[in-house]
Amino acid sequence: MSEIALNNEYELDHSLDDLFVPVKIDEEESEHLSAEPYSYWKSVFRVFIHKPAAIISIITFIILIIGIVVIPQFASATDFEGGVAFVNAAPSANHIWGCDSKGRDLFFITWSGAGSSLGLALISSAIVTVLGVIFGLTWGYLKKIDWFFVELYNLVVNIPSLLVYMLLSTIFSHSLPWISPEGRLIFSLCITGWLGLAYMIRNQVLIIDNREYNVASKTLATPASRIMFKNYLPFILGIIITDFSLIVPGMISSEVSMSYFGVGLPKDRIAIGAILELGTKEFQQRPWQVLAPGLLMAIIIFIFFLFGMALSDALDPKKHR
Repeated sequence: MSEIALNNEYELDHSLDDLFVPVKIDEEESEHLSAEPYSYWKSVFRVFIHKPAAIISIITFIILIIGIVVIPQFASATDFEGGVAFVNAAPSANHIWGCDSKGRDLFFITWSGAGSSLGLALISSAIVTVLGVIFGLTWGYLKKIDWFFVELYNLVVNIPSLLVYMLLSTIFSHSLPWISPEGRLIFSLCITGWLGLAYMIRNQVLIIDNREYNVASKTLATPASRIMFKNYLPFILGIIITDFSLIVPGMISSEVSMSYFGVGLPKDRIAIGAILELGTKEFQQRPWQVLAPGLLMAIIIFIFFLFGMALSDALDPKKHR
């Protein structure tokens, strides 16, 4: 009993101020978020940069660009023009990759040709992407023209694309002689190349067309161009970027194949396809004339495929956790 009485006296001797400490409420601190705000593009970059495929593709691409820009600067006029003394020369200290049937140094013309092929592929891919986005958004938004584009797509997609490109290139070489061979080649690659991307964008637009914000925009009589480029385009931008990185290697393959079959760039042009077309005639006796440019072309295509696959994974929001 004496212990209980002492405890009660102790409790009575202490006021509430001694037993409780007031906590100051900071309105600004209460609004502070402990977690970092979610940013889609920051998450894409974080996921992308941690993928080994992305690092490998970026580093290899930088090395490739440096080689394309720097290596041809060390070549002499003879290395590009050729000479009788160097026709079909085997690899040596003076000619690392040997010479072709015109006496040109394969090391220098292959790196120069890689720049030409890559430039043509990038220009063609950019044009195809722009056309695919414009026609794809229009195709998905305007239901009245859906039947026309669907029939056009079904007609073109059932014909091998390389065959279409070769046919168009042959037609343009006779009907448009005043245009440079590079211009005719780009025109041939782009005139039907946009259909695949447009069809994919059309499908994406149909998926999001009936969402609340799009229905509200249409109800408020928002202009069609604003709906397409402000509502639809941001939603599918990641898909477009990924598809562009995969279009480039396809364009490189098409350019090389067309030049190989003699309907692309002329033989006097320095491009990977034209070099391979010359090299195949000497392949059995001199395989280096095909192996060197073929290997470099394969590396370029592989770089873009690696980049595209890594970017595709990074653009998936499920991977941002």
